[in-house]
Amino acid sequence: MNVYVREVTRRLAARDMATVVFTRKEDAGAPPELQVPDGCHLVHVPAGPQLPIDKNAVFYHLPEFYRGVADYARQHQLDFSLAHSHYWLSGWVGRRLSRLWGIPWVHSAHTLGRVKNGARPPGASLEPEHRLAVEQEIVRDCHRLIAPTMAELEDLQSLYGAGRDCVAVVPLGVDTDVFRGTSSEALRRELGLDREEQVILFTGRLERLKGVEILIRAFNVVWRSEPGRRLRLLVLGADSTAGRLESRGEGGERRRLEAVAAELGVAERVSFLGTVGHDRLPEYYSLADVCCVPSYSESFGLVALEAQACGTPVVAARVGGLGQLVVDGVTGLSIPGHDARDYAVALQRLLDDAGLRDSMGAAGRRLARGYSWDATVDRLLAAYEETEHNFERAALALLG
Repeated sequence: MNVYVREVTRRLAARDMATVVFTRKEDAGAPPELQVPDGCHLVHVPAGPQLPIDKNAVFYHLPEFYRGVADYARQHQLDFSLAHSHYWLSGWVGRRLSRLWGIPWVHSAHTLGRVKNGARPPGASLEPEHRLAVEQEIVRDCHRLIAPTMAELEDLQSLYGAGRDCVAVVPLGVDTDVFRGTSSEALRRELGLDREEQVILFTGRLERLKGVEILIRAFNVVWRSEPGRRLRLLVLGADSTAGRLESRGEGGERRRLEAVAAELGVAERVSFLGTVGHDRLPEYYSLADVCCVPSYSESFGLVALEAQACGTPVVAARVGGLGQLVVDGVTGLSIPGHDARDYAVALQRLLDDAGLRDSMGAAGRRLARGYSWDATVDRLLAAYEETEHNFERAALALLG
């Protein structure tokens, strides 16, 4: 979501469309506001403790956030033409600001509570009822919903009763000037990998929904099928709030996953590297022989798109947007279900066949070129314009 907002606002600014992004202040030392070099104005709104907190706890500070945004707009005499909220928490605020300012309101869910609950793996926490209620309120009252894939459009219709005319499908993009095949020799040395060592990569939040345990168990099967194989699994990412809560023990989800690897006897082959800057991800994708995305739920699947842009084949769960992004047998292998043995078979197939990896990598690069951020913004602007037109027409009709 952060990547989406950054890339879209940067390109809106390039088209002379000013944007102001309001976000909750999580760092007491952060400035109240700053002008991002790309032309977006960022405002840190105090709402609750000025530190990272559980996303569900943020819900109880939304009225304070709403008042902070409204006060800032009034003090600076800002006259907005449209509000675009991201995620259900911001949707609660967007609905009220739309009514306060009398402007159209567009919303991107990024994830949906009912989808996550329906796909929930063992041990994962349920999304709370108040989230589901807020999402239903958003679908009922929003002037335009933005879905990244047809799969999410169908979820909005079947699970929330959204009208087809209210939903615009706007895929995310990837910057193929940044995400492209690059030399990984320096990174290989940095990580202490020898030239013969093959690499499987995971990047994402550490929580049950992301399916990292499936990947570790699949890795164990592959490695034990040929114990002499030089093979390493790299896990990039840190615990999400859900990951910390679900695992309950000290060390959270990362510690639990490390214990799984130790129990299987592959701890020395699995490296947990923590969070890596987005600008360094192309190095990691290029280093990897295969990128694996074993999620139980994915609204879009940006990791899979970025990996393919770098020419790395993907093994992914056939869920949500991943079913659209990973073309089975062409850009990677798409796995129905979440059986570690199925992932092991797919991973081994790719690791054993350099020619297949190369052909899928080339196809992945071609596919990624069809998903640009400029195309995303083109579609988004069209959705904005139609929403504003319909909003004005409805207002005129009310005036008689």
